[in-house]
Amino acid sequence: MKRITIRDVAREANVSVTLVSFVMNAKRDKDGKLDCPVNPDTAKRVLEVAQRLGYRRNFAAASLRSGRSNTIAVIPNDISNKFFAGISRRIEDKAHELGYTVFFASSDESPEKLSEVLDAVLAHNIDGVIIAPVTGGEHVITRAMDMRVPVVLLDRDVETINEVGKVLLDDEEAGRMATDELVGKGYRKIEMISYTLGISSLSERETGYRKAMMDHDLYDNAKIHYTTYGDAAKDVERIIQDALARGVDALFLPTYSLSAQVLSVMKKLGLQTPKDLALVGFDESDIFSLYATTVTHIVQPLKELGERSVETLVRMIEGGEAEKTVLKPALVAGGSTEKRN
Repeated sequence: MKRITIRDVAREANVSVTLVSFVMNAKRDKDGKLDCPVNPDTAKRVLEVAQRLGYRRNFAAASLRSGRSNTIAVIPNDISNKFFAGISRRIEDKAHELGYTVFFASSDESPEKLSEVLDAVLAHNIDGVIIAPVTGGEHVITRAMDMRVPVVLLDRDVETINEVGKVLLDDEEAGRMATDELVGKGYRKIEMISYTLGISSLSERETGYRKAMMDHDLYDNAKIHYTTYGDAAKDVERIIQDALARGVDALFLPTYSLSAQVLSVMKKLGLQTPKDLALVGFDESDIFSLYATTVTHIVQPLKELGERSVETLVRMIEGGEAEKTVLKPALVAGGSTEKRN
């Protein structure tokens, strides 16, 4: 079957090829109306003809002509991770509003996979990329920069890399906020469970925890237990049993996955919060409000993080400077930090 071209649409609609090009390449405004210098009735007729004939835009050709593909890539560590799944929805919505299509892929915390994924999306002539950095993946980011592809780092910082956009949470404040909440409710033997990922967001949450414990003269009680994604299930049970044996009365859990893991283990062991262990979790989840005792947790502004990352990237694509944005966390109080008698 013969492929329908822009010339076929122009001939059938009795307009010029240039006019059809204007219509087919036009962005839509927030109300869904075409943003192009063509009479609305004529534009509507062109679109109807294109649909009836089965015309499909040749994005590769359009990209070669304009130098833009109007596509961006987003590469988090794990697209199924609750935080990144939530933020990806906001990224897609904002990108669509600004006239961009989004490719998503996961790095799985692997610099090798990050490199492979980046090569794949660069081959599609993307206009820019939003990346959650992985340990050891700095050279991958700089390679994209060397190819003059705008880059925005999301959620995680790499201090040695400049001239990229950065949209981050004040993670040190998040760690401090969680610890202050527990201390303020009367808990003193407060410990933390974290991952051995070596990423800035977790490192800064750990720093906030340590500084808060020091400020409250509780640094001798400060202890951070480390685990990996693969070993978390068995490690968390051991950590909780050891903590209870040593008289620990509260835990700060700096990710949703660790929060869910601890709640699961406590249920398995027949433990209650805050009776046996007070808890402060991280990120938003129905589990925090539906659990037998509601869970106090730190929330990240997903909408702002997603929208700011896209806005920053688009400004860079259009020739603007790279910008750094640091957003504030919030604390949602629940029964898991109920004040001690």
